[in-house]
Amino acid sequence: MLNLNFHPFPELKTERLLLRQVMPTDAKSVTRIRGNEEAMQYIPRPRAKTLDDALVVVKMLTDGINEGKSINWAITNAIDPSEIFGIMGFVNFYPEQNKAEIGYMLHPSYWGKGYVPEAILEVEKFGFAQINLQTIEAKIDPRNENSRKILLRNNYLFDRLVQKEMSFQGEDLDSEYYIKNRIQ
Repeated sequence: MLNLNFHPFPELKTERLLLRQVMPTDAKSVTRIRGNEEAMQYIPRPRAKTLDDALVVVKMLTDGINEGKSINWAITNAIDPSEIFGIMGFVNFYPEQNKAEIGYMLHPSYWGKGYVPEAILEVEKFGFAQINLQTIEAKIDPRNENSRKILLRNNYLFDRLVQKEMSFQGEDLDSEYYIKNRIQ
């Protein structure tokens, strides 16, 4: 059985990062990330172009936590966690399968510095140990080579390709699925 109670909100720490809750005070940073076309290139979600758009995103993330449907962390610098430069978390839970879908995004200024692989390890640990997940699944756009490399480096295994799984802005999109199972 999955533990989907996230109160109080669990902060996660690595050597360089603090993963904390996304707050309304982060709206400007959320706009920088979710409004950036390069950061959102392979993420079929509406862009957050204004502070109001960003506040809608923050509310969606908060509602997911409160309802036990998702949990997302702001990716911040451990020394100065005031500004977020990424978001990562479990975007969907599948309790009947003891599974969750992980998702992440990072502002392009922070790409190539190892932040996503560092954060993903902490989020996985939390998922397996605290939520009691058996499987973590990642769904990516097959054109997203960088995300594929991150997943393979973090020991995710290719599971399947689903063609034309969804449409976004008039384009039919394929999805590649990768999985990582809990080590017994």
